[in-house]
Amino acid sequence: MRPIIDRSGHDFEGEALVVRTDYSDDGAWAVVVELLNQPDGEFEVRTHLVDDRAFAGASPEEVVLSTLGGDPDLEVVYLADAVTMRGDHALLAVSTRSEDADEDDEELGCEFRLLPTLVNEMHVNLAIGHLDFWEFAYHAARDPERILRG
Repeated sequence: MRPIIDRSGHDFEGEALVVRTDYSDDGAWAVVVELLNQPDGEFEVRTHLVDDRAFAGASPEEVVLSTLGGDPDLEVVYLADAVTMRGDHALLAVSTRSEDADEDDEELGCEFRLLPTLVNEMHVNLAIGHLDFWEFAYHAARDPERILRG
């Protein structure tokens, strides 16, 4: 069982939660963190990074279970897994609300990849209700590698 992620002092409606699950390359993780912290010009970058080896090798389901604890504002969690540590450093976005999917959304699945520089933009749009998880998943599904690139 993975530990519960401490949410005290954090507002996951306005703050993206990024959980590191791969510890094979500290240099790649440093690049991911740098990309996550790049200003997007429009909104303040707000992320909460969980860099805890207790999550090494954790599945998306395990991470979601560690985050829920009754937080209604948490719609998505971003995982920095083994795939993230290579290539484009694309994070895995995982919906915490699969029960909200309608029949068409279920075909998209509850997860997709996105570039780290898009995490803040996605999170802000989710928080203000401008777009939902499934709209982002749809655009990622149109990419040959299923990565949301912009």
